[in-house]
Amino acid sequence: MNDGLNELRDKIKKNIKGVHSSILSESNIASDRFWVKTPALDLNRALSGSLKKGIQSRNLVGIVGPEHTMKSSFMVLCLAEAQKNGYKPIIIDTEGGITDDFCRRWGLDPKGILYNYTPWISEVISIMGQIKETQDEGYVIGLDSVGGLDRLKTYNDALAGAPKADQGLLQKEIRSMLKLFLNICVGQNSIGIACGHMYGSPGMIPMPDQVGGGKAMKLFPSVLISLKKKVIKEGDKIVGSDITATTLKNRLYPPFQQATIQLDYINGIKPYAGLMEIVDKMGGIEKAGSWYSYKGERLGQGTAKAESALGEVPGLLDDIEKWLSNTGYSTVNEQLKEAEELLKEAENKGLDLEDIIEEKPKIKKIKGVKKK
Repeated sequence: MNDGLNELRDKIKKNIKGVHSSILSESNIASDRFWVKTPALDLNRALSGSLKKGIQSRNLVGIVGPEHTMKSSFMVLCLAEAQKNGYKPIIIDTEGGITDDFCRRWGLDPKGILYNYTPWISEVISIMGQIKETQDEGYVIGLDSVGGLDRLKTYNDALAGAPKADQGLLQKEIRSMLKLFLNICVGQNSIGIACGHMYGSPGMIPMPDQVGGGKAMKLFPSVLISLKKKVIKEGDKIVGSDITATTLKNRLYPPFQQATIQLDYINGIKPYAGLMEIVDKMGGIEKAGSWYSYKGERLGQGTAKAESALGEVPGLLDDIEKWLSNTGYSTVNEQLKEAEELLKEAENKGLDLEDIIEEKPKIKKIKGVKKK
């Protein structure tokens, strides 16, 4: 049986230049991959089911959210982790928001980054083409952001005094760019991170937002993460951000998982944020007044201090990892899942969401999904 497959493989490799053809068990694309951890252990869990993993190579990741939800910081933190492990960071900046100091703040060495700035989609596609041409592997490429892209022709037309309607051409070029971006990630064992904006459209909860960049920003990323932020205060002073990350799409692990990311404006990311709930479900958490302990090991006074101390308990992170593997622990937001599926059905049928809701009266009862 394999003789026939081997013969066909050899013919394809001989006659079709550039095609990867291999017996699956021997394919480096199918098996040769690396992982880059995110700075938040709970987010690693939501992305991969493991505290020790995060984003897998040969994948394009979309990070979307309103302004000031840490999209750029998340991207740079992931590039910093990749850089520490010998992978090559590339930044494509469309908004001029990435600075030397910003990268250093999050642990990314500016001396080891290839930095490119352009707001024009045609030039971004050309940069992608040059990366593709190298055929080199091990890149971690950050694009910040899709929302900052425009067409150079639009500028030239305006300069000539003859501005014209875009007619969806920018969306088409973004689509082409993201297809090439994904092709680079898969073919060159690399990771892509594309940041994008989300825009609110009042009337429906919990899915009121549209992703900038069109349908391509939902279609081509292997993983799509939505970020929502609340401020953390001590008295009247804002001291940090509490960010909920939701995987709206994930080809590597069940989607719609929610994770907690906490950012302290002085001390940075709190790596153990969100794990207290998991440890409590595992059993062993004891509370005496405001003091928390785990199996007799005192953690601290108050939830925040106790959570920060989890990493100091010998073997606890390994215990969590084993428990996650054995239980299949999930934080799927079922309401969000149903609402997203509803939106997808409306798009497939070419209908407004309100029309789909009218077709299915029971959907009106889903908490947070309502007619305008």
